[in-house]
Amino acid sequence: MTSPAARPRPQGRIALPGLAAEPRFVFAAARMVGEGGDPAQLREAAGGVRDWDIALRGLRRHGLIALAAPLLKRERVIPGDFLAVLEAQQGDHAVAALMRIREASRIVRALEAAGIRYLVIKGLALSIQLYGDPALRGGRDIDIWIEPGRMADAETILGQLGYVLPVNALPKGPEGLAPPKESGWVHAESRMLVELHDRLTDNPALLPWAFEEIWEERETVTIAGHAVPTMPRRRLPLYLAVHGVRHGWQRLMWLEDLAAVLDARDGFDRAMADAAKQGLEGMMLHVCWALHHWLARPVPGDLLARAAWRIDTRLINLFAARFHGGRYWYEDAPRHSLSRFLAGSLWSRGITYAMRPSARFWRRQLAWDLDSPHDRALFGLSPRAAWLYPLLRPAGWIIRRLRR
Repeated sequence: MTSPAARPRPQGRIALPGLAAEPRFVFAAARMVGEGGDPAQLREAAGGVRDWDIALRGLRRHGLIALAAPLLKRERVIPGDFLAVLEAQQGDHAVAALMRIREASRIVRALEAAGIRYLVIKGLALSIQLYGDPALRGGRDIDIWIEPGRMADAETILGQLGYVLPVNALPKGPEGLAPPKESGWVHAESRMLVELHDRLTDNPALLPWAFEEIWEERETVTIAGHAVPTMPRRRLPLYLAVHGVRHGWQRLMWLEDLAAVLDARDGFDRAMADAAKQGLEGMMLHVCWALHHWLARPVPGDLLARAAWRIDTRLINLFAARFHGGRYWYEDAPRHSLSRFLAGSLWSRGITYAMRPSARFWRRQLAWDLDSPHDRALFGLSPRAAWLYPLLRPAGWIIRRLRR
């Protein structure tokens, strides 16, 4: 088998023709990571930037500060005043990474002392696996997958370590509805965010891997001198693809991660085979398309040819592009705004249904989308009347917004 890295790298235009100068610069910088880009294209993009504050905010939002800053400084494409801003952001990133390392070490030792099995996913563990450095990825939180039946114990431990539920946490609601896939906790002083997961996706039908299955294949990484279990590398392509695609690549760092793990033909073949088993082949072909057209990474030509005619792949391409226009490519849309509603309720859901285009999955996803812990907490119907919750969802949505 031959490596796609042995072939010339594509240097074509980014397949998002409507991009403004600032996001185009961020895409060009992302292409440079791993030597995948063209310095001349980077300089051309930098020459069009009108607002360097927005450009640097975009780099930070997309998790590219640590990965791209050395390349940007080497190419000398950022004006002097804003180069100092970039260096300050690098320093802030390093401090935040050290805080996550300290907190992750504290938390996993407490979990182990309580006999709770766990897997640290994404974040620090992934940065070590893919880049050999816990501080290279621009993480925001610590994600920990807890073994079945021990979530309440793990939450108690977080409480003892100074963590509290945020004010906007989802209500647990009555029995009968599956809880959110993660429980988010914020440290009362440092404001560090920790998410405890009980599964990998909201709807387990999207990626039905069980904790025990992954635990048996687990790998370990070293965090603050401590061996920490994490997801095996062979499972990463499909998991990272599901996570990144589901969120429309709102952080280009997620696509960089896939570029790092899909670095040879056999990696692409295994990823496509794993995706086909889960009914996610079109989604993985979208990943191939995005790696080629957005990051200029070498991708086997036969996979790009298949991506060109798959309707589900092309739909995902269109929906994902919606997350990279307007002003919200570099900052979060305000809570309860129309932009946030469109992103979360329309574009993200459109992607989800296109990821696995089967009637059986669509029925299960639709049932999932029509039930809400917010509505169950608001209306509190008896178990016999639980079938009414999907019908009440529009009323619940309106009531919650009128109360704010």
